[in-house]
Amino acid sequence: MYIPTINLLIVDDHQLIIDGLSAILVGEPLIGTLFTARDGEEAVNLVIEKDIDCVLMDINMPVIGGCEATELIKSKKPHVKIIMVSMISDASVVAKLLKAGADAFIIKNTGKLELLAAIKKVMAGEKYVSQELCSDLYRHIGSARRKTSGGPDHLTSREIEIIRYVAAGLTNQEIATKLFLSHNTVETHRKNIIAKLGLKNTASLVKYAADNKLL
Repeated sequence: MYIPTINLLIVDDHQLIIDGLSAILVGEPLIGTLFTARDGEEAVNLVIEKDIDCVLMDINMPVIGGCEATELIKSKKPHVKIIMVSMISDASVVAKLLKAGADAFIIKNTGKLELLAAIKKVMAGEKYVSQELCSDLYRHIGSARRKTSGGPDHLTSREIEIIRYVAAGLTNQEIATKLFLSHNTVETHRKNIIAKLGLKNTASLVKYAADNKLL
């Protein structure tokens, strides 16, 4: 079966990181053409000019930072997937970047397998957050939940709980394990939530969570 390759842009102001990520990805069957940029402005221009499918983006860069570049790219080419790659592991930063439009967040010391897994997930329309960050993100989600009195659009507490786990990048099976539910029950909840909110898919559900401060 033919599996199309993706054109990928690596954005970092440190050449060593660019070289390292390039070395990891070059020759991978999934990867087509590799592009590189040293700041957010260059990244935005390349995405506009070139046929790029996915971006690996640093956060702190000169000229335009990763968060602003993400917003600009998503406003111009919303189909382009953006994976934030950083040493920052603050849950509030992760939540902010997801709200800005990032599709995934991974730590720079992650291994090749997790990097490729993140790329495959976002290209399949899913969200992804490094396992290393999940515990902190859950605590951040819990804190945000305590600050929210009731749920938007008459959602039940269970539905809000599932939305937050979905927004954190968990699969149905992972959510089921966390909540001691069956996989089918979680899948049913997810479909009901999307229908209740009048959304199209999981990606729009994640955006809903960000817009309604459920992260």
